[in-house]
Amino acid sequence: MAEKPFASVAILGLGAMGGSLARALSALEAGHVSGWSPSAGEREAALAAGAVSAAPAEWSEVVGEAELVVLAVPLNASCELVPDVLAAMPTGSTLTDVASLKAPVARAVVAAGGEARWVGSHPMTGSEESGFGASRADLYAGAKVWTVAHAAAADRVPGIEALWKDLGARPEPVDAEEHDRLMALASQLPQLVSNALASVLAGGGVSPDRLGPGGTDMTRLAASGAAMWRDILGHASPELVSALRQVSAAAADLADLLEKGELDRIEELMAATRAWSRGT
Repeated sequence: MAEKPFASVAILGLGAMGGSLARALSALEAGHVSGWSPSAGEREAALAAGAVSAAPAEWSEVVGEAELVVLAVPLNASCELVPDVLAAMPTGSTLTDVASLKAPVARAVVAAGGEARWVGSHPMTGSEESGFGASRADLYAGAKVWTVAHAAAADRVPGIEALWKDLGARPEPVDAEEHDRLMALASQLPQLVSNALASVLAGGGVSPDRLGPGGTDMTRLAASGAAMWRDILGHASPELVSALRQVSAAAADLADLLEKGELDRIEELMAATRAWSRGT
């Protein structure tokens, strides 16, 4: 067996993301895995599932000897924990996180003087459900994982990349600000459009069980946790607002074309978006 990137891993947050990471690492026997959650139920469930070997009530009890500490709590909580976790973990250990925005975490790391010890991660996967019950060992298999690091932490990047590769993921480096600009369009925009569509359908008296496959696909994101997205949208960029207005304008244009019976122009638009979706 290849050498393990980290002999001991502490995961703070045992929901869908942290719990899946714990399950995956434990299944690979990839070092000693301990965890913490503010929820006693999640700690007990992770222990019962064999995802972690220890899950004490205080997070400080799992980071003191960990070679890698993973922040898998919501974005704002991750930013708040950064200074205390850096102070509590061994100076030679590495800190990562799985937050879906990287610039806020990067700023918290710099403010705490930890830029030489942090390599951020954003796995492009997840679940509409929350809690340890939504976790699964194969969540990260095949997923792209964006990694962000300051130049001072360059020597820690290979270890983080190796960990994700061990789980079947595909790590790729990116600048924090560029990452967050991309997420505004590639993640946050689809989420809010799905919410808007679900709201219109609900207002029209259409229940989810009456949707066809297309409607189900389009509204899948509408089931995502509102509290988690409130956390993320608190850091929304002006680009997201602009993109939402562009979607609104595009929908209004389609309504006008449909009202006027200009089906040729609608067909042209659909052909163009079909080509885009197929990469042609």
